[in-house]
Amino acid sequence: MTARGLTTGVPGAPNVRAVKALLGLHPRPGVGRALVAAVPALLALYLVARGWLYPFWPDTVGAIGHPFTADPDLGEAWGGPTLAGAWLVHALIALGIQAGCLLVLRALYRPGRR
Repeated sequence: MTARGLTTGVPGAPNVRAVKALLGLHPRPGVGRALVAAVPALLALYLVARGWLYPFWPDTVGAIGHPFTADPDLGEAWGGPTLAGAWLVHALIALGIQAGCLLVLRALYRPGRR
């Protein structure tokens, strides 16, 4: 603990309370609330892997060497047949759903009434 609050323990890392305030998250107690919040939090994490890291999945890694040319394996992919197009579409869809997940989390963890 420091005088300013809980830190991450890493020199130069941001203050945990400051990050929570920046994201608008104000944790309130409750196991039920935590279980409900786990769903959008895990979905947002899954979408990082499936949307943002799409080119590194086994079915698309072969197209990394030629991201702007058509690849037969990506013909049926959203945004295909190029890896760049498929990656863009997957990332934008993931971004939209992640924004929705953040809104749900903010609704669950907004400051309580005083």
